[in-house]
Amino acid sequence: MQLLALDEFSRRIVTGEPCPWSVLNIAGELLLAQGLVIRSDEMAEALQERGAFVVVDDGDAVPVVRPDPAAPAPPAFRFDIRKTLLEEDTLTGRWVTLEARIGGVLRGAQDRSFPSRLHETMMRVAATAQKHSDELVYLILRHDHRRMQNYGVAHALHCAALCALLARRLRWNGPRSISLLGAALTMNLSILDLQGQLATLGGRPTAAQHRMIQDHPLQSADMLRSVGISDIEWLQTVEQHHEAPGGAGYPRRLEAPAEMAQLLRLVDIFTAKHSPRTGRGPLPAHQAARDLFLHSQNDPFAHLLIKELGIYPPGCYVRLANEEIAVVTHVGRTARTPRVAVVLNRDGDTLLEPVPRDTAETAYAIQRTVPDSAVKVSIPPERIYARRLPQA
Repeated sequence: MQLLALDEFSRRIVTGEPCPWSVLNIAGELLLAQGLVIRSDEMAEALQERGAFVVVDDGDAVPVVRPDPAAPAPPAFRFDIRKTLLEEDTLTGRWVTLEARIGGVLRGAQDRSFPSRLHETMMRVAATAQKHSDELVYLILRHDHRRMQNYGVAHALHCAALCALLARRLRWNGPRSISLLGAALTMNLSILDLQGQLATLGGRPTAAQHRMIQDHPLQSADMLRSVGISDIEWLQTVEQHHEAPGGAGYPRRLEAPAEMAQLLRLVDIFTAKHSPRTGRGPLPAHQAARDLFLHSQNDPFAHLLIKELGIYPPGCYVRLANEEIAVVTHVGRTARTPRVAVVLNRDGDTLLEPVPRDTAETAYAIQRTVPDSAVKVSIPPERIYARRLPQA
């Protein structure tokens, strides 16, 4: 089952006709079951106003409404910050909606409106990263990877979000930042479904799948050109995001890949290491970041990633000097002294409300990291960050 953003398919909600899918609200509650007739204009409007997702079976083709080729081109995209801030009032709600939206956009890459919908999605990612950097890293590291079929979409979102944070730290200007976000979201456009298959089934790719993987940087760039994406740095970054200095990468074994492609390559490696596959568990985020730094020959972008995440990134579990177990919530004054929230007391009991601690204080200094398996409780981000987001 896939959850895709309702607004990607709202044109199919037609009065007097059966609804093609089940419609859910942001809380996952059923608003209308698949096949039921939409009996009035008021009912259609209520679905579009209250609905967040449509439910699509994994085996079904995702419906894409294609415009008449003779119709005029859609108007040029205009960014409206009021529209960028999503309607949901929790970051988790916005994040879930954003992932569903990205899935709908990327799977509709042949639609004529793809460039404008993609740009709007990029603006939403950038706005979220700008306002909620620590929470965003927390959501990436605490992502529920059980829906491995959706791995390609989640990976695209995670890479784009981290790229948005790094572009801000690099002080890259607006157009350059947008080129990086666009490349992060679309670098695997031609193998989106293959990524989910490989993550779910595990094992080595077949010869045909291996060829698809080797060719996907060029194929994805060609798909973008075919729908009117002409940003040179964006396309170059997609083509080169698996190239490595010295000619060790693919598909062209370039000796000196472009700067932006190298940044995206490191983000891609980090997020892939942190994500599990069937038969392979995830590498803890702090270890994935440090391994990346050690194996990248002191690449300045790897150092930048460590600086952005800290040695103990938000979402990482740690044991404190007083034997409490806490989850990191914010990067601290130094890389080794993040702010945390205690979730298990020294006896191993779950706290009803997480207790904030500053690990710069000796009594709460971090002793070591703790594997996820040692924490048997799921902590909603709203309890960790204890606030709701402002309405747009």
